[in-house]
Amino acid sequence: MCRFVSLYVFILPVCWATTISGYVRDSVTGKSIPNANVYIQETGDGTASSPYGYYEINLIEGNYTMETSVIGFKTDIRKINVGNEILEFEIKLKRAILEYSEIIVKGLFTSRLGNESVDVINAEEINSRDKESIPDVLRTIPGVDVQFAHPNGRNVNVSIRGSSDYKPGGYNNRILMLLDGFPIQIPNSGAPDWNSLPLESIQRIEVDNSPASAQYGHNSMGGVINLITDDGSMESSTTLRFSGGSYSKAQTSITHNNQKGNWRYGINAMAQTSSGHRFNADNQTGRLRTYLRYGDQKGRTYRLSHILSYSDIGHPGFASTSSSSYRKSERLSQYIQGHGFYPIGKGISMSHSLFLNKFNTIYYDRKDTPEDKKEGNRDYDDLAIGLRSEMLITKWARWIFMAGSDVEWSRSRVSVFNPIYESPSQLSLGGFIQSKYSIGNGWSFGTGLRYDYRKSDPGSNFQSRVYSNWSPKINLMYTIRGERVFTLAYSEGFRAPSLSELYLLHTASYGLTFQGNPNLLPEKVQAFEITYEYLHGDHWDGSISLFHNRYENMIDFVYNFPVLAKNREGVTGDGIEYKFRFGGIDAINISGSYAYLNMSDRGGDPILYRSKYRGKLYLNYQNKLIKIRAGAQAWSKQTYENFLVHDQCNQNKNDDCWIQEDDKIIFPIHKLPERIISEIILSKEMGTYTASLRISNVFDTQYELIQDYPMPGRTWNFTLTKTIKKE
Repeated sequence: MCRFVSLYVFILPVCWATTISGYVRDSVTGKSIPNANVYIQETGDGTASSPYGYYEINLIEGNYTMETSVIGFKTDIRKINVGNEILEFEIKLKRAILEYSEIIVKGLFTSRLGNESVDVINAEEINSRDKESIPDVLRTIPGVDVQFAHPNGRNVNVSIRGSSDYKPGGYNNRILMLLDGFPIQIPNSGAPDWNSLPLESIQRIEVDNSPASAQYGHNSMGGVINLITDDGSMESSTTLRFSGGSYSKAQTSITHNNQKGNWRYGINAMAQTSSGHRFNADNQTGRLRTYLRYGDQKGRTYRLSHILSYSDIGHPGFASTSSSSYRKSERLSQYIQGHGFYPIGKGISMSHSLFLNKFNTIYYDRKDTPEDKKEGNRDYDDLAIGLRSEMLITKWARWIFMAGSDVEWSRSRVSVFNPIYESPSQLSLGGFIQSKYSIGNGWSFGTGLRYDYRKSDPGSNFQSRVYSNWSPKINLMYTIRGERVFTLAYSEGFRAPSLSELYLLHTASYGLTFQGNPNLLPEKVQAFEITYEYLHGDHWDGSISLFHNRYENMIDFVYNFPVLAKNREGVTGDGIEYKFRFGGIDAINISGSYAYLNMSDRGGDPILYRSKYRGKLYLNYQNKLIKIRAGAQAWSKQTYENFLVHDQCNQNKNDDCWIQEDDKIIFPIHKLPERIISEIILSKEMGTYTASLRISNVFDTQYELIQDYPMPGRTWNFTLTKTIKKE
């Protein structure tokens, strides 16, 4: 009997434990704060926030004092009353000036130990923009430029501060795309499968605008975009979403998340179809995402996730050519991701990440393809496996230190590679150290250094190519009264050639043959940045950044017979970015951005598809009846090479004919005109239902993001969402 009573007394508190969870964020920028100490004074229990600022603690019923602290921020102390319901608290820490005499430090860990320029887009903002794809969302973010043939197309060119390829094509994207911190690039091209990314599950998008090679290696030469999913919240719920709109678009999705003790699991399924805005621009997509997560009171978290995606996409041709494109592609993509984070001692934590990405793609002819237009099937089989480990040390006063290493192996069996190569593969190894030191009186100093080794093996006993590089970074930050922040940053970036740039051999449907070059040199960049962030009360904040990027050995497919991958002499980019948010008027919120970019090729070659001026402006209004979001994006002229004249030019060498000069063909330079594209979104909450209507391109403006690929005119989309929360 005594044993039973003892067992009952032991189990009872566990059975009635309640979970307290939430995110720790910077009150000025909204950025997540990893490894913040969350401590319960009465019990001595505590945990550290995850790399994305998430924390959770289990407590029995009662009244407690919760203390949250981290170096460089004022400590947050609050009283909490714990009952039998799950509690969620978003903790916004105010920046503090650390005096020289202060020595008490409780730690900070972040994959950005320096103070790089990072934009954060949360779930509320993502949902309010009501977009149908990740590329469409990225187009609304300051400093990010995106080009595509249609919103759900395959080849998407993403550029931050003008960093990506000379011409759209997707062969040499210089932006590292991450999903929950895991790389998701397809090995043969270095670009992700955009159709497989679960937009409906994304809770945060973090954009690092500066070269991040000192942390992430060669693929992050132009910056990093991290898509963070929704497995952190402790809320148990089911969400149903139905939408439809122009061009026979229909989409449905279901998302379910649940919590059982220390375990959390979730599933998301989505299906979408659309006929597209022009011939052969249709798409059919299906996705299934599942995850399982475990977290305990000691700060240990383990997560396993899987994404399975199928897409069947049309590839519309150039609008001005006499013949239509009949090519389509279907792709099966899978991502398996495992992550573990745990403390191993006072002030020391470890994390390990393991991933496997698999892509199978077939390009094929439509059933109605004329006999003289048939090209047959082209197969792509890509595989990537990687492991990353990090150690965080926060035990020393004022100084935070991180060290880590990663390894990745990938291979491509692709029918558009030169047939002399059997199965090209890549092996990448890297090691890095990062540190941040709080000097005092508002000053802090961050440093980082990474070494990368990459071996590209074409197979069939051909010579392998080896690339290696050291990438440093330095950051100096000064905080004034916790409301104004000055940052001076220097970093270097590095990118090894992709497999396509090395081994491609492919003739496009419009007649040009593209050929890789095994003798390419790696690209490099030196980047300087000055940033000023400000906060005026709770209603007005913003930032202004000045940057100078100097690129070397930029890789481009230069027009000739064939179109050959070559290293350009070099490119220089200077610019200014300004962002603001104003919410001082009741029920009205205004946000916007302006970007100036001046890029020049030191060899005299034209810089294509870079607008010198870009601006975005959004207004949100809300009353008891309805929410209204109105916005517009504007950009100045863009130049492009009109290579389509090769089919029609009679070589009279007038202004609209191509000429051959030395080792390249020079096509006439044309311009895409400046444009302003507006949209309006109306939404209404009705209990557990939310209805929204989006009208895009309100004034039915004709425009192109890529030469001869007209974008949709005025379109509409209606969405109905039903959310069921577990009581």
